[in-house]
Amino acid sequence: MKVTLFGHEYEVTFNMAVQIEYEELSGKPFDLDTLNTQKATLQLCYASLKVANNKLPFSFDQLIGKEPYDLDLGLSVGETAELKNAVIDEMYEWFAIPKVMQEDEKPQSDADPKNA
Repeated sequence: MKVTLFGHEYEVTFNMAVQIEYEELSGKPFDLDTLNTQKATLQLCYASLKVANNKLPFSFDQLIGKEPYDLDLGLSVGETAELKNAVIDEMYEWFAIPKVMQEDEKPQSDADPKNA
């Protein structure tokens, strides 16, 4: 999935590498229950961007507006919402449990046991 930040398109992903990158950035173990602050959520977003794009031209502090980036002071409200939604969508896809059996596929009964 792609998002537009600072006027440029960037890929967003979510996988184990993002979780590890988040842990390195935040200094905390990855746990969905700890993503209840803006800082933690944006750290996860930054980790998602960093993993998907290999190298970013802006730092986390520039993303949040603590430091200027290319004359911008952080993401706009719209860019922030788009980024968070993209990461959430990628998380849902990553955590989705695949169906092992389709509903119309029924297990075969052992009506004719071979080793009886």
